[in-house]
Amino acid sequence: MAQVVPGSVMSRQGVHEFIFGAPAGQQDAWLRFWETLGFHTAAEGRLDAAKSGRLYGHPSELHAFRLRHPGSDTFDTGLVRLHFWTELRNSGLGSARPIVTGSRWMGMYTHDILQVRDSFESARARSDWKLWMSPLVNAPLAKPAPVHDFYQPFVGLREILVFGEAFRLAFIQRAGFDRPGFGTFDDTLPYKNTEGSHANIVQPPGQFSSGFYKKAFGFETAPFGEAHDSGDEPPTIEALNLQPGELFHVERTRAPDCPSGLLQVYSSYQSGPNFSDLSRAGSGNLGLYSIKVSDIEHFQQKLAAEGARDLRFGDDEFGQPAVVFDAPDGYQWTAYQHVG
Repeated sequence: MAQVVPGSVMSRQGVHEFIFGAPAGQQDAWLRFWETLGFHTAAEGRLDAAKSGRLYGHPSELHAFRLRHPGSDTFDTGLVRLHFWTELRNSGLGSARPIVTGSRWMGMYTHDILQVRDSFESARARSDWKLWMSPLVNAPLAKPAPVHDFYQPFVGLREILVFGEAFRLAFIQRAGFDRPGFGTFDDTLPYKNTEGSHANIVQPPGQFSSGFYKKAFGFETAPFGEAHDSGDEPPTIEALNLQPGELFHVERTRAPDCPSGLLQVYSSYQSGPNFSDLSRAGSGNLGLYSIKVSDIEHFQQKLAAEGARDLRFGDDEFGQPAVVFDAPDGYQWTAYQHVG
């Protein structure tokens, strides 16, 4: 497990949880979905409408489940939290395109990308999932991409995005190389997948900045994740459903010495809709990320000093001291201090 540095604000951990919202009464269906991916209930909690209104800014009764994947134990990252609301704020991001302001999606790695693709293809018949799927793409590591054939196999990433009414997921497979620590695989699972390895956010067009996350969270640029322009490579265009000429700036960040639970920050150069209101607590689908901190009061002071807005304090649904806040880019987050 990652260790807390004495006197630090942050534990040396990356993105701790991906928080998905859904209507009350759908618990059985979505717990079953996540259990198939290896996420099992570790905690259950509730807030009444008044308390959830004060903490999350959405006054509706909340029933919550924290789910852990076996791989989460490596760095205490990549968990899932399910929020079931008596009344949703809105239906959420759904199948909105990846590179639009306010977009979020959860990445994880798999050892069997074809099984993932085939199973979600068969699931498209489920009207309640309302799936959008990207093509399965191959993204070579080397640039320019070398010619590969039988005698020189492909080396790179294979990826597919699957967005639905209740989830926005990217599945990735490494081919011809390994990257220990960036996701912990469980090959006993049907899809041989990891915990949530990385989170994604898309800032307003032309307003890219990772500064808040580095100063307030203590994140740093991840190895091989330096900020750069992208969007003109055919695999990227296909996977991210980009419009013609739609370039973006992107950087991969992480907590120091923590190779999982990364945060990828994007900003398009092309104007478009802002879906930030569909990406908040109380929204359906993926509406929040969480981090864990070692000193919640100190962290609140840090947030205010670095420009966070609408800070809300209180005990969350699991009885943990927490703060819910808007980062300067408009993304809502929650942080909690581990008790016990």
